[in-house]
Parts: sequence; structure tokens; C-alpha cells
Amino acid sequence: MILYITTTPYLNLLDIFEQHLPDMIRKHTTLRLMILASMPSIGSLSLAAFAAVPSTSNNSVNNDITTSQRLKPSLVGVVVNGQEVDAIDILYDARVNDLPVNETISSSTQTNHYYFVSIDDLSRLTGVVFEPIAQTNETSSATVSSTQYLIKTPIGDAQIAENSFIKKDNKNYLALSSLKKLGITADYNQADLAISLNMGWLPENIKNDSSPTRKASEKRPIDYYPSKAGILGLSFDSSVSIAENNTAPNQPQSTSRSVYANLGAFGYGLGGVWGAKAVGMENHSEKKSNNNFTDIAIDGFSTLPSDWEIDNLYWAKSGKNIATRLGTSQPNALGQGAQTSGSEFTGALVAYSNRDINRHLAYFDDNSSSLLQNTNQDYQHIIGVGEPGGVAELRIDGRTIARVQIGLDGRYEFLNLDVNQLNLIDNLVEIAIFAYPLARQPLEVRPVFLGKRRTNAATNELLLEAGFGRAGNAFNSNDNNNDTAAHIYAEYGLSNRLAIRGGANTNLQNSKDDDDSISWHTGLNYTPSAYSNIDLSYANTPSQNLWQAQIQYNLAKLWANYQYNLREYDSTRTTSQGKQRDQLHQLFLNYQPSSNTSITLNQYYEDIANIINADNYYAYAGVNHQFSPSMNGGLNWDTRGDRYNYRLSWQDINRKADDNRLTRNTVGLSGDNDSDTVSLRHQFSDQTSLGQSISYRHGQSDLLYQGDINHRMNGMGLSVDNTSPLRQLSSILSLGYSLYDNKVGWQADWQLIHQNSVNFSLGYKHKYVDSISTDRLDGLLIDEGGFIRDNSLPAWTQNNYLYARLSFDMFKAPKQGLKLGNYPRQNLGSVIVDIAHPAEPQIGSEAMTFTLDNQKVDASLLGSSDTSSQYLISNIKAGEYTLNMDAKDLPLEYSTVELPTPRIRVANYSPTSVPINLQKTYGISGKLASAKQDIEIGIYQGNQLIQSTTSGSFGYFQMFGLPSATYTLKSPGYQEQQVVIDDDFVMQIVLQPTD
Repeated sequence: MILYITTTPYLNLLDIFEQHLPDMIRKHTTLRLMILASMPSIGSLSLAAFAAVPSTSNNSVNNDITTSQRLKPSLVGVVVNGQEVDAIDILYDARVNDLPVNETISSSTQTNHYYFVSIDDLSRLTGVVFEPIAQTNETSSATVSSTQYLIKTPIGDAQIAENSFIKKDNKNYLALSSLKKLGITADYNQADLAISLNMGWLPENIKNDSSPTRKASEKRPIDYYPSKAGILGLSFDSSVSIAENNTAPNQPQSTSRSVYANLGAFGYGLGGVWGAKAVGMENHSEKKSNNNFTDIAIDGFSTLPSDWEIDNLYWAKSGKNIATRLGTSQPNALGQGAQTSGSEFTGALVAYSNRDINRHLAYFDDNSSSLLQNTNQDYQHIIGVGEPGGVAELRIDGRTIARVQIGLDGRYEFLNLDVNQLNLIDNLVEIAIFAYPLARQPLEVRPVFLGKRRTNAATNELLLEAGFGRAGNAFNSNDNNNDTAAHIYAEYGLSNRLAIRGGANTNLQNSKDDDDSISWHTGLNYTPSAYSNIDLSYANTPSQNLWQAQIQYNLAKLWANYQYNLREYDSTRTTSQGKQRDQLHQLFLNYQPSSNTSITLNQYYEDIANIINADNYYAYAGVNHQFSPSMNGGLNWDTRGDRYNYRLSWQDINRKADDNRLTRNTVGLSGDNDSDTVSLRHQFSDQTSLGQSISYRHGQSDLLYQGDINHRMNGMGLSVDNTSPLRQLSSILSLGYSLYDNKVGWQADWQLIHQNSVNFSLGYKHKYVDSISTDRLDGLLIDEGGFIRDNSLPAWTQNNYLYARLSFDMFKAPKQGLKLGNYPRQNLGSVIVDIAHPAEPQIGSEAMTFTLDNQKVDASLLGSSDTSSQYLISNIKAGEYTLNMDAKDLPLEYSTVELPTPRIRVANYSPTSVPINLQKTYGISGKLASAKQDIEIGIYQGNQLIQSTTSGSFGYFQMFGLPSATYTLKSPGYQEQQVVIDDDFVMQIVLQPTD
């Protein structure tokens, strides 16, 4: 029981205290109740809870005696970042009762000026360090010495003058309100008799040493390392075509044969990645009067390419900031606008980023031709000033994306926000400022201005690429170019709005007499608002100057782009004087008044130096509209040649969800200035469809009829189960005919597809006439020579045409042979978890979840057999990790024991193979017949104790992780019982007492 004694002056405060006492007792922890019980009198309690004095921030040290007479000690609890950690003595002013009662209860902020904590306790509780700094100020009359305190915190340093401290009993005290200068939000809670300290760090002395984060960070020896060298993938692509063309009567037949093949491989070694590709070709044509197409076809399929060349060969390696590529390369894949990118060369490429070079790297495989890729990234920094020691929270559409600690200087910054992932018209970007990390309500919310730059460099990022070598492909014997090739390219993000770029090279448009001339270019990209972008660039080559300006404007429904090009070049005519000049103005508009309608307008105006017989101005316009879920159409018109085309399509595939008919139909109507086509396709099922079309050529009486039937067979048309290898095969058979000018042609095509990237196709056409194309106006610049004329039909002129193609991809996982399929392209590291397990039960999961240092990652199935499964974790940053398996993805028999947690190292490109062996284990469960609790029970094999446990409520017990065997259950005072585990869990065991 707690006894309270008070005096008359504090009766009013006692009444208030007793009014709130029941709630306080219910809320208080044991520590705080002990503080209440230790109070000598309610007088001191009331002073501690309700005291207030004027601010002492301006008081001098000379007033220590006077101030000390007003200050009294009080024992209070301490809560650091929401965790109760200790109880300490603080000081409060005895005149606290001078404040109105409602202020002392409702506003702890008002009273924080009058509560003081010692700097010794503050250092112990928060980890901040106080260091005195003696300063001397010399004046004309005297020398005055003063002391400043330098306070070191994890978020910065601060200085506080000595006269801001209160001294009592040789200790320095600071007011709770002064702690804000240190990044600590402190409050005295009258109801809980405790002070709360909230900060943006967790002091070392109150960290939980058993936390998963700390365990994960403990250094452990590495169990598995990345592979040193190996092959990752193979690719093969080949095609052969044999054609027999029409000729004039009584003339020899014209035949042609084309054979093509390429073989590629890529892998890892010497800490990097390598790739190679060889290309072979064979072309042959002849005219003979006695040619037999069958013999020609047999020769074509039995002929191998004779002209082989190395098309690509390289080795590349990257780190955090620098990447290197040796071999054949295409330079400067980053440029935009007017530029001088150069051509292929053989030599060395080096790239540098002061931020992270990996996000700029091209994907490396056998087809890779460059070190960097134009990803059009726009990583921006958001920098601002907020509450010192508080927290800044980045929000997008009200959703928290990231939080950062605000330093003691009040500055915060969010680095590398990918603005390309945002729609700045629709997305609201805000910064919320909180007083401390655990604060629930922000002090303020600020909108953030962002604009989209067209750039590859982040804000404050410098991106460089330099190359040197020999022009052309040095591994190709047909390439005799021995000129020197050198180039450099740089890009820098000056701010969130502006990025600049520039470069130079020696192997572009150089004449034979002046092969050392340098071409160079420069440019900038600027975003004046969230809706607009401006790009200016200039390029200079030995033969011409190029200027380009581009302005983009984007609203919710309107996108506009204006581009101006100016080219000055040396005249090729000997009679001309000076430089020639070409200009081009282009305006592109796209307007979407609704989600169903899109309108485009593209206008050009050319001012060409060489006068040609053509209009200087022309335009292209188009409209597309979705009339209903089943019907859509489009209309396009081009003033160049006064061309138009249209299309209209109706399909019942988008019918109501409750319509379960297997059949569906598609009807189309399309045409242009030259022809019109109506088509119909009927889908009998998911496997079979039938199509028919009729085309009319304007001004001609003959119609072109076409028809086809397509059938898809899964599993080669056989009934196979999920374990059959045939289930990964599917084939498509297509038969078609054409009728034009009373002549019938036909075609057949068979395609065999393997789910793991194998594709084989074989086809034959006999006097088959192609359809009249209706998509000729899809391009923006249409050349009149590209349009079909009246004499161009039939479009297909071969009497016979036979073609075949075979392509496949293979990959090799560590400790396995080559398998069909694609190895995922990646620039970072990968982990291959090789799980060995009994034949039953199988894992049978296409994906699994693992954790790397407590971060969840997804893994995809690479391959499996009856007794093993391999899973790939892709794109992992180089480093050291602890790997954990998620037991929820495993059958129960494999998850009853503690799974291994190996420590692994990951490197770029090289896979790290981690073997894990799973064994089937089971468990037993039962109860004590006496229903007693806390009785020890052991399970033995012979005389060896395997595992022990204690009984729980009502005598129940259970044990897991036991392989198949014969065991004996033993417990003092109970009869021994033999248990046989045979591929199943044993339950409902009852141990009887020995009495």
C-alpha cells in the first residue's frame, strides 16, 4: 500500500492527482510503480509532476546558488525510442505550481523548459558525447574566457554554450527543451512520471544483442564461394531457303539457295564475363533449263555454310564504379540528339560512374555489342531542410516510399529517385517532416517539384566512356580497315532539371586523305516544368555540321513534340560555292480526349538546299477509336501522295464473362488507295481456327481469295501426364490457299516448339500469292516507291519456295550438364541452390522463397530430377550473405528440423553454387496419462539420448526432426514405450505411470 501525506498549499493538486490515480496505476509498469512507492511525500511528488519555472537558457552561471534553491530532485522513468530502459533523478523547479493547472497537464511542451537531465545520464542513455572546448575572447580592456561544449551525435555535431547548463552538486544539467539542438525530442509525461527521449538512432547500450539484425551482421566464415570459370549459355540459329522463280516461256529456270547459321556462347571467367559468336553463310543461284526443284532442295539441306567469320568476341568486367570491355565493341550507345557515335572497333572500352556503373551496363551474352546501354534513366535527388534530428518521409500518392534521418544541420536528402517510374501528371510527390522517428503526425507536408530529364546520368553523377583500338572487326578476315579508332563520351547531371553531355571520336566520316580528323558533339537536356522538356545538341564532323532542337510538352491528354534540324555540309558539286544547308521542322501531336480515342497529327516542313520536285510541307494524321469492347477502328491520311488507309475490326472474344462458348469470331475490314480486304476468322476451340479473306484491287476485276486453317497440338497431340517430357512440346500446323487470276496456289507450314526455347519450322509455298498489304502507311516517312503498283500483283512470284529454320538456347548450371532453355541475362551476381532430396516426397515447386541477410528473395526453378532440384536467385549485388530457406515451401517431412544457414559470397556474373541436403524426418506426439505438466521426457536409440522435452498443459508433449527408426520413450515415474517411425508421423502416444 502507498501512503500519501500532503500539506494545505497542495490540496488542490492532490485532488487532481487522486482523480487520475486509478488510470495511472493501471497504465504503470513495475518500474514506474516502484518510483511512485519510493516518493517520501505527495508534496515532492506534486512538485515533480507539476513544476514549472521560467526558461534558464539565458541565465548566467553566477546565479547557480539562487537557481539551486529553486531546484529539487525527482525520480522518474526513462523511455528511449518507445522502450522503457531505466529510472533516473532529474531536477525540477519548485515554483511549478505557479503555472495554471490546465497547462501543466495538457501541454508537456510548455513545461519541458523547466525539467533538467544531467549530461552524464544523457550520455549513458543516448550515446552522445560532451566535450568541453575552451575559447578565449580578447578585448581592448580584458581577456575573457568562456567554455563551449561540443556534442557529438550519430547524426552530426552541435555546440552549446556553458551558460545553457544548470549546475548542481558538481553536475551539469540541460533542460529537456534544449535537447532538440542535439536531435533529441524530449518530453516529460506527467501522467506516467517519466521522460521520453526520441531520436533517430538506437544507442548501443540498449540494443538487443540477440536481435536477428545483429546476428546477421556477425562475421562468420564463408562456406561457399563463386565459381571461378564456366559457360553459362549456348545459342544456335540456322535457316535454309530454296526458291524457284518464274521466268519467261522457253527460258531456263532461275533457282536460288541461301543457307545461314550462327553459333554463340557466353560464360564467366577471370572475374568477368565473356561472349563469342560465329556466323556462317552460303548463297548460290543459277539458271538451268533442266533444274529439278527436289534435287535443289536436297542439296540445300545437305549443304553447310562455307564462309564462317567471328562476328563477336569480348570479355568484360565491372566493379562499383568502373567497367571494362575488351574485344569487339560498338562505342557510345548512350548518345541522343545530334551526335557522332562512331562505328564498330576492336580494342578496349572503359566506363566510369562516380555513383554506380552497374545500372548503366548492357546485358552481356553472345549478342552483346556494347559496354553501356541507353536506358534513358532519370535518377534525381530531393534535398531540403527540416526539423533537426527529425525524419523526412518521401510519399508518392500518400504512400510512404522512403524515410531518412534529418541531420543536426537540418538537411535531408533522398538519393536516386527514378523519376521515369512516375507519371508526374497523375502522381503526387510529397515530403512529410516528423519531429522524431516514432512521431505519428507530421509537423508539415510539402509538395515536391519534379521534372523529367532525358538523360542517363543521375543528379550529381558523372558518366564517362572511353575507347581505343582498331576500326572494324579485327577478327573478321573480310574487314581490312586498319585505321585507329578512339572516342570519349561524358554525361553529367548538373541538377534535377539540367544534364549536359559531350563526346569526340576519330572514326566517323573521315576521308582517306584525312583519317585523323576528330568528330565531336555536345548537348544538354533541360526540364523547365513537370510537363515539358528541352533538348539542344550540336555535332561537328569532317564533312558537315548538325544542329538539333527538340521541345516536348506533356499533359494528361495531350503530348506534343517539336523538332528542328539544321544541317550544313560541303557541296559535292564542283560548281557550287560554300556550304549547302538543309532544314527540317517537325511537329508531332497526340491527343486522347478519352480512353477510347486517340488522335495523332504529324507535320513536316523541309527546306532542302538541292531543289527537288516535291512539296516542302506534308502532314500525316490518324485517329483510332474503340467503339465498344468488341469493335475498334482506325483511319490514317498522308498528304504526301494523298494516301489513306483504314481498318475496322469486330471480335466477340470480349463478350460477357458468363458466356462459356468455346467458339468465337473475328471480322475485319481494311483498305487503302489501292485495295480493300474483308476477312473472317472462326475459332472452333483454343487449338483450331479457320480463316478466309477476299481482297479487291481497285481498277481490276480479279479478286484475291485466301484461306487457311491452323491447329495447335499440345504434347504432340497425345494424352500425356505432367511427368512426361512430351508435355513441354507443342506444334502448330497451318495449311492455306490463294486464288488469283484463276490460278490456285497453296502453302503449308509446320512449327515445333519446346517450352525451353527450341523452335523448328518447316514450310513450303507453291505459286502462292501473298495478301495485299494494308499496313503500308504505319511508318511516318513513306517513300512513294514503296507503294504497290498495278503490275506488282501477284506479290509472290516463286513457283516453289521451301524454307526451314532451327533455333535453340541452352544453359549450364554448376554441377550439371547442358540443358535446353535460357539462362537469365543479368549484370549482377546469382546464387544457385542445389537441393538434394529423397525421391519422395518431391519439392514440386516452380518457385521458392529464400532470405539473404533477412531480405526475402524469390528463386525460380532451373531444373529438377527425382532426387534433386536447382533454384536460381538472380541479380544479387556482390557481397557476403547468410542464406536461409523458407520452410513453408517444403513438404512437412523436410521442414521439421532446423534447416542449414550457410554463409556465402556473391560476385558479379559468376554463380555461387550452394548444395543443401534434405532428409526426411518425422515426429511424435502424445500425452502423459497423469496429465502432469513440466515432466521431462526423453527419446532414446539404445542408450543414447536423441532428444528431450517437457510436458505441457494437461501432460501433452511432442518431438520433431526424427528420421525413420525404432525409438524408446523414457520418463521418470512412467513406463518405457517403444515407438517405431516408418515414413509417417506417430501420434496419440500415452505414457502410463509405473505405479
